[in-house]
Parts: sequence; structure tokens; C-alpha cells
Amino acid sequence: MASKMNMIEHNQAGSRITLVGMGANLGMSVAKGAAGVYFHSSALLADAAHSLSDILGDLVTLYTFRKSRKPADALHPFGYGRYEALGTLVVSTFLVAAGLGIGSHALEQIAQFLPDILATHAGSAAQDTVGSAKTLVDTAASGESLLFGHSHAAHEVVDGAVVVDPRAIWFAAGSIVVNEALFQATMKVGKRTSSNVLIANAWHHRSDALTSLVSAGAIGGAILGFPVLDALGGLVVSAMLAKSGVSMMADAVREVTDTPPSSQHAEDVAKTLNDIVPTMHAVRGYTTVQCRKSGPFVHVRIGLQFGANVSALEIVKSIALVRQTLHDKVDYLQDIDINIEIKNL
Repeated sequence: MASKMNMIEHNQAGSRITLVGMGANLGMSVAKGAAGVYFHSSALLADAAHSLSDILGDLVTLYTFRKSRKPADALHPFGYGRYEALGTLVVSTFLVAAGLGIGSHALEQIAQFLPDILATHAGSAAQDTVGSAKTLVDTAASGESLLFGHSHAAHEVVDGAVVVDPRAIWFAAGSIVVNEALFQATMKVGKRTSSNVLIANAWHHRSDALTSLVSAGAIGGAILGFPVLDALGGLVVSAMLAKSGVSMMADAVREVTDTPPSSQHAEDVAKTLNDIVPTMHAVRGYTTVQCRKSGPFVHVRIGLQFGANVSALEIVKSIALVRQTLHDKVDYLQDIDINIEIKNL
């Protein structure tokens, strides 16, 4: 197992990177939300809501990362690992609710655009596309400041329809860069600290980068003369948000209901036992290898076979050696329950 000093350093590193992610999500949520309103972009608004929900996820990650690593005590004899699953269950419920709300709003916008789309003539649409493409190129090349540009409006009303401002796309692009950087940094700390919750949070940052990529594509389509694509982008973002919530909820439910985790855990334990058991003259073999997940840790139950003529002292020493070896080789193990089985000749 990791030394006490390593555990302290790991806790500090995990807390620090989570706080950095929390600050970044807050900043992106405010920036994208304001840009979504100002530039009239439903995709940016959906993306801003996603970033805002991520702050709650960061809070839960921070709390459970620290709480789940507390040692077992009289109140929690099997440790605090399940706090992680309970927190994930709460956050995933909010994520699913947010996804459904954003999707409902996007569908309303699509319904508003539908009559105009059906009434648009093919020639008129082609002409609008060329003009909008020119606007996009001119805006990107002008180098105008996003905050101090000289345009007097965030959007225009053309034939009764609101057209997305081309500058909205830069907010989505910036979000892609920031979230990818958070993914790389959080994944690095997660692997170094052997923290599943940090690794999961890192992949959440990567999903946010992909969500922003969808938003950028939707905004670009709206700029090119197809404003309904911006609403469709909001619908896609909402689906990705709901899918993330459902996935997290399913993982939490599996853990709370003691569904066996990945077979990789049992394979890691079996591999260590296969290495050490043949070298122990008092141990005949092993039978059961059962794993149960508890937050970032795994509890395992194994059965060791001993001959009928083996003394109690030898059994105690053998169990202590097996337990210590497993802790050294498989560092995510928290509790090791060893059953004694007597095997006659």
C-alpha cells in the first residue's frame, strides 16, 4: 500500500486538480451563458448549462475523493468508499433532468423553425448560404475583439428569424481547448494517485470538449444560413448530457447493489495468488476469489486451503503473508477477508 506521505501528497494533488477544474467550469459557464444570450445561440446555452452542472460534479468529486479515503472506524467498519457511489447517484439525477429540460427547449425552437424551412425555396437558400459564408470568413479574418468589437448587435432579424452572430463560435472553440487541457491534467493525476473517481472526472472533461465541438459545428451551420442547426445542436448536446447522467447513475446503482465489478479485479488478485501460493509449503491452494467495489477501493474475499496437519501458528503466518502481499501488489484493495479451508489428503 502507499505510504502515509504518498497518501497525503495524493490527496493534495487530487484536491488541487479538482479545484482547478471547478474554477474553469465556473468561468466557462458564465462566459458561454452570456455569449449564448448575447449571440442568441441555443447550443452555447446548452453547453453553458453543461459546464454549470459540471461544477456540481466537481464538488461531489472533491468531497467523495477526500471522504472515501478516510480509514475505517467504528461508525463505518468497512470504510467510507460508498460515499462516492451515493454522490454519483445524486449528480447523475441532476444531469438527466438538465438534459431533458434542454432537449425540450431545443425541440420548441425546432418546431418554430420548421414552417420557415418548408417554405424556403432552394434558390433562395443557396444565395443565403453564400452570403452567410462570406460573413463568417470576413468576421474570422477581421481580428475584432470578442469583448470590444464594434458591431452594434449580437444578432440580426432576417425575414422574422433570428440569425446567430458569427463570433459565438469562438466561445465554443475556446471551451474545447480548455476542457481538453483539463482532461490531460486530471487524467495524469488520476493515474498517479490510482483514483478511479479522478479518472472518471477526467473523461467527463473530455466529453465536455466533444460537446463543445458539437456546439461549434451547430453554430457554424447556423452562420452558414441554417439557423435550425443551432437548435439541433442544442438537442444533440442535451442528449449527450442525459446519456452521461444515465451512465453515471447505472454505475452508482451497480455499486450500491453490490453487483460484482469488472473481472479485472479478480484477475489481478488471482495473478498475485498464483505467484505466491506455490512458494508457501503450508498452503495447498486457493478457491474463492470474490470482489466487491467500494468507491475507489475493492474488498476481496478468498479461500485458502491448508492441510489437516498444519499448525495454527503456520496458518496465521500464511494468512498474514498473503494479505500483506496482496496489499503490496494490488494497491486498490482495502479489505481482504480470508476464509480458512482444511483439505485432507
